[in-house]
Amino acid sequence: MKAPILENRRGRSVPPGLLLTFAAIAIASVIFTAPARASSVETVLHNFSGSDGRDPMYSLLRDTAGNLYGVTWIGGASDAGTVFEVSLQVNVWVTNILYSFKGGTDGYQPFGRLTMDGNGNLYGVTNSGGTKGWGTVYRLSPGPNGHWTETILWSFGHSGGYFPAGGLALDAAGNLYGTTSRGGGTNACINGCGIVFKLSPTTKGLWKFSALYHFLGWRQHDGQYPNGDLIFDAAGNLYGTTFEGGSLSKGAASGNGTAFELSPGPTGAWTEKVIHSFLGAPSDGQYSLAGLTVDQAGNLYGTTQVGGLGNRGSVFELSPGGNGWTETLLYSFSGGSDGANPASVLALNSGNVYGAAAYGGNTLGDGVVFKLSPSGSGWTEEVLHTFTNSPDGVRPDGGVVLDDAGNIYGSTFGGGTGGRGTVYQISN
Repeated sequence: MKAPILENRRGRSVPPGLLLTFAAIAIASVIFTAPARASSVETVLHNFSGSDGRDPMYSLLRDTAGNLYGVTWIGGASDAGTVFEVSLQVNVWVTNILYSFKGGTDGYQPFGRLTMDGNGNLYGVTNSGGTKGWGTVYRLSPGPNGHWTETILWSFGHSGGYFPAGGLALDAAGNLYGTTSRGGGTNACINGCGIVFKLSPTTKGLWKFSALYHFLGWRQHDGQYPNGDLIFDAAGNLYGTTFEGGSLSKGAASGNGTAFELSPGPTGAWTEKVIHSFLGAPSDGQYSLAGLTVDQAGNLYGTTQVGGLGNRGSVFELSPGGNGWTETLLYSFSGGSDGANPASVLALNSGNVYGAAAYGGNTLGDGVVFKLSPSGSGWTEEVLHTFTNSPDGVRPDGGVVLDDAGNIYGSTFGGGTGGRGTVYQISN
C-alpha cells in the first residue's frame, strides 16, 4: 500500500509547494459586509465516532427512495475508510456501514462521490491500495439480509495513471469513466499529469481499461492534476476540471487550473478541449477541486478553492456559445461571514445554486452552506447555515444534494458529538 506523495487538508494529492499556501488561506480572514441569512434549521442525521468511519469529505449520493450514500476517508474497522448509508426509517434516520475497507488489495481511502446503476450497485474509487498499491475502482453489490459485497474492478499501477481522484461517471452501456491525479504518458509533470480513463465490462466478467486522454500539463496548456467528479452532458461529452495547468499568460507559473471537455469521435477516439483556463485573483478563480454541475441548457457550474475578488474562492458559470465558452463569476467569497474556500460540487434547483464553503462563517472559520440566487444583473448569496464545530460539525468539505421538498443534505469533515464528522440536513 502506498500513500499519495503529498496531500492537502482534504486528503487530495497536490503538487509540491502548495501546502503552505492552503494553510495561509485557511488562517486568514477579512471583514466584509454580512450576507443575507435564511431562517433554516440544521439537523445532524449521524455523528461519526471513528469505528464507523471518520472524515467524510465528499458529496453524498441520494437515490430515488431518498437514501443517502457516502464514504469516509479513513476510520472503520481497519482505519482505511468506509462506505455508509443513511436512511429514514419510521421517522428516524438510521446509519448502516455497507463496507469497511481493510487497507490492502480491497483498497484504501475511498475518494469522491459514489455512483449507482439501475440495479442498485454502487461504484467508487480508492485513492490507494489494491493489488498494485496505487488505487482501485470498486463495486459494492447489495445482497440478502442487508449484506453488501465488494468487487475490485480495476487496480491501478504506477506504469499508467494512478491515484484516482473524483467520482465516476456511468453511461447507459454500463461503462465507467474517471480520472487519476497522477501518471500518464508524459514527464511534463513530476509523476505524470494525470489521465481520463474508461472501464468497460466484458462478457467474461472482467473489465477492460482504456486511457482516453493523457494530460500534457505546461507543455500543451491542457491542464494537469484532474481532481474532481466527471459528468456527461446530453450529447455524451464529458466535463471535468484540473487543479493546475492551462494558460500561463497570467497567474501561477504552472497555471491556475482548467475546465475541460472530452468529446467522443466516430472511431472511438476522444478529443480534449480546454473550455476555460482560470486566471486567478482578482479576475476569476484558481484551483478547482470538485468538478462541475450541468443544467438543462448545457451551462456548467463549479467552485474554485481560492481566487475571485477577495482571493477566498469563487462560484462560476461556463456558458456555451457560437464563439466558445464564456465564464461568468457568480460570486467571490470574502473569507468573513459569507464563507471561504469552497471545494465542493454544486446543486441546482429552480435557477438557484447551492453549495458549501469549507471555511469562513463564524470567527473560527467552521464553514457555511450557501444559496446563490439571480438578482437583477448579478447574484445574491444567502447563508443557510453557519457551522459551529460542536455539535453540528465543522468544515463542510463535500457538496450538497437536494430532495424534492428542497431539503439540503451534506457532510462535515469534523465536529459533531464524536468529533469525527457528521451527516446533516438543512430544511427551511
